[in-house]
Amino acid sequence: MGKIGATGLINAAKYFGKYPPKRSIIIALMGEEKGLLGSQYYTYNPKIPLEETVFAFNIDNSGYTDTDVVTLLDTNRTNIDELVYQAAAEAGLGVIGDRIPNQNYYERSDQVSFATKGVPAVNFKMAMRAFDERISKYYHQPSDEFDTVDLDYVYKYWTAYIRAAELIAYWGQRPYWVEGDKFEPAGKALYNLE
Repeated sequence: MGKIGATGLINAAKYFGKYPPKRSIIIALMGEEKGLLGSQYYTYNPKIPLEETVFAFNIDNSGYTDTDVVTLLDTNRTNIDELVYQAAAEAGLGVIGDRIPNQNYYERSDQVSFATKGVPAVNFKMAMRAFDERISKYYHQPSDEFDTVDLDYVYKYWTAYIRAAELIAYWGQRPYWVEGDKFEPAGKALYNLE
């Protein structure tokens, strides 16, 4: 998780500390850059049993190429998409799915540790339509400095994330996998839905 994702979590923690939602929310930094070790550790040693965990909503970023949308990794995986679309629209943003599936981001980021155990999980990212020169110039590079960031976009991104988390926390339905998703069988086993 980069600085923007970590700061997004800090902002979410502050917000939910003031306005506790209906469902409990755990804010955690996982350390995906270390081979998912943090998220894997958590799923084997959860603070709340995984069968009582209804959703994992990862915030992450690896740069952005579009400041009008956010990326949801991946759309049509779980039933919460409409909530993310609503939150993004309220923040003045649209939503796109994975535009560079060959990078396999879903399987490389912390939410997959939850998904493999059956917990519905998505990744909320800044918008990247391609892994192009702009991304390569700043992604994990010394040139990734504060003055290279579009602060208006980052504010909207954080706002959309926090609002989407809030909508999920108050939602009358239980977040779950879309029928046929590769992680749905693990969800059925975890929640005894077979």
